[in-house]
Amino acid sequence: MRLSYILVLLLLWSLTSCEENLTIDIPAGEEQLVVEGHIEQGAPPVLVLTRSRPVFAGLSPADMEDSFVHGAQVVVSSGGESYTLKEVPAAAFWPELRRVVSEQYAIPEVLLTSKSNFIFYVYTTEELQGEVGKSYQLRISHEGRVLTSSTTIPNLNPLQELFLQPHPDPSQDSLFTLFYRYQDPDTLGNSVRYFTKRNSEPFYPGYFASVFNDELINGVQNLSFPLDRGEPRGQDVDLDTYSYFGKGDTIIVRWAAVDIEHYRFWYTLENERNNNGSPIGSPNTTRSNINGGLGVWGGYGVTYHRIVVK
Repeated sequence: MRLSYILVLLLLWSLTSCEENLTIDIPAGEEQLVVEGHIEQGAPPVLVLTRSRPVFAGLSPADMEDSFVHGAQVVVSSGGESYTLKEVPAAAFWPELRRVVSEQYAIPEVLLTSKSNFIFYVYTTEELQGEVGKSYQLRISHEGRVLTSSTTIPNLNPLQELFLQPHPDPSQDSLFTLFYRYQDPDTLGNSVRYFTKRNSEPFYPGYFASVFNDELINGVQNLSFPLDRGEPRGQDVDLDTYSYFGKGDTIIVRWAAVDIEHYRFWYTLENERNNNGSPIGSPNTTRSNINGGLGVWGGYGVTYHRIVVK
């Protein structure tokens, strides 16, 4: 027994004596241009162009301002016509542009005025308004790089109705779950992204998942599902009240039809966010539809639906 004890000590000593600090030098990837651009019916195209940043780099206000790409040539073409987008800072947004940017990027409109110091730039034009059923080709040129993409504004697939159900716990009788009723068209490939607006808040997309498609429900009639309240990114979620609305809330749902490539971008991006750091999460690659860069150029066929929690 004494000999076994000594052997165990020697083994433990040998293991600890072989221990050394391991430093992994992760090289910075090649800088790429990142696009988040959208066009919806009855509204101008809006595009944000930034540079990619290293994963572990800081993100101060100065870093954010430096990430915007200025002076790019951005052209959107449709139906044989081409439109050059101009770069506009937030302080110079006109009312319609403020509304569109606020809804598409979940930014409070009060920040998008000349009285605010909020730093934000978009490429846009007043000469083009999106139309349902049309395709839009994008071409970006900057410092020798060329990015291209294409999207469509799908046909509108509005909700049939919104309705509410009380919290299952009677002690939480001031909280309600929002449900929607929907009739899926009989053609495969219909996809949707949703946002919710509560009272004076901006439109926020669903926090864990904001997109759906009809792969499993194609053509099904009178579907009813709960719809989580949208939440702003970058803050902790209160799991006790997450997804619920309260008495007196006015709710507006922004229900936006998207094409399949637009859907795949948000679906894979949200999966990547949700699996980040999880030891059991499956590997995932965000499916960009930008050739030569990263991000998305997507069309929205938008309908709005309103309900008040009484």
